[in-house]
Amino acid sequence: IEGIPTDVVEIGRLRALAVYAQRYRPAPCGVSTSRLDESAAGTMGWWLVDEDGQLYLMSNNHVWAKENQGQRGDPIVQPGVLDGGTEDDVVAELHDFIPLDFTGTGVNYVDVAIATPLDMAKLYTSIMELGGVTGKRDPEQGEQVCKVGRTTGKTCGEVTDASATVQVGYGSGTATFEDVVLVEGTDIVNGGDSGSPVLSSDGRFLGLLFAGNDENTLFVVCKQSRIESELQSRLGKKVWVLIANAWPPFFREVEVQKVYPSSLEVMAMSLNMMVQFMSFNLLLALITYIRREALEKDKGMIV
Repeated sequence: IEGIPTDVVEIGRLRALAVYAQRYRPAPCGVSTSRLDESAAGTMGWWLVDEDGQLYLMSNNHVWAKENQGQRGDPIVQPGVLDGGTEDDVVAELHDFIPLDFTGTGVNYVDVAIATPLDMAKLYTSIMELGGVTGKRDPEQGEQVCKVGRTTGKTCGEVTDASATVQVGYGSGTATFEDVVLVEGTDIVNGGDSGSPVLSSDGRFLGLLFAGNDENTLFVVCKQSRIESELQSRLGKKVWVLIANAWPPFFREVEVQKVYPSSLEVMAMSLNMMVQFMSFNLLLALITYIRREALEKDKGMIV
C-alpha cells in the first residue's frame, strides 16, 4: 500500500513560552510583573523583611525601577502590562532600588529593586512549583540550582562560576558586575525571566536572576548576601531575605464531597441506636430492682 509522501524536518526541542504570564490571586513569586507605565514583563522574585518588620517584594532594578528612572510610589502590577496587566492589577508600590552604574568606572554587585505590598491578602509568600524558602546562602561551585521565571517556568542548571566578573548590556548602556554567579544548562532562560528567584535543591534562597545569553543556555545571578548588604547600606537599616516555607501555589487540590448514607446504612444506624437505648433501659431497670430488693431486706432486719 502506497503511503503519502512526507518530509521530516528537525526543529529541536519545543518549550511553551510565557509559562507564568497569567494573573494570579493571591500572587506568588516566579510570575509575571512590571511597572504600570511600561509595556514589559519580568518576574516577581521573593520577599525581604527589615528590622522594623516591614515586608518588601523584590525583583530587578531594570524590571521595576526603569534602569534608575523609577520613583518611590510607582505602581507595580501583576501580571506585567505586556501580559495584560492594568491599573486594576496593582499589587505593590516601588520603595527603593540599588542604582546601576553605567559609567564604566564603577562596579555593580546586584540588579535589585524592592516594592511595598499594598494588600497581603492578594499576595503569597511562596514560589511557583518550588514552594517557600527554607533558608539562605550563596551558590556553590558545581551545584545544581533551579529558578522559576515568567517565561520558561522552572528550569535547572549547574553553577559553573561562583564569583564571576561580567558585562551586561542594558538600554541605558553597559554595566560591569563583579562577584556574580553563572549558571549553565539547556533552554534555561529567556526574555521575561529577569527577577526570577534562584533556589538550591533543598529550598535555600541563593539570589536573583538578572541576565542571560542569546543562546538561552546561561543566566547570571546576583548573590543573596550581596542583595542583603547592598540594601542594608542603601536603606540604613538591617534587611534580611525572608525565610518562610510554604506549599507550592495552586499545587494541591482537595476535592470534598458531602456523603449521604444509603438506606441500608440508615436502617443499621437506627437499629444500633434502638439496641443501645433498650440496653440502657434494661440496665436501669435492673439497678432499680436490685436497690428495691436491698431496701426490703434492710427493713426486714430492723427490730
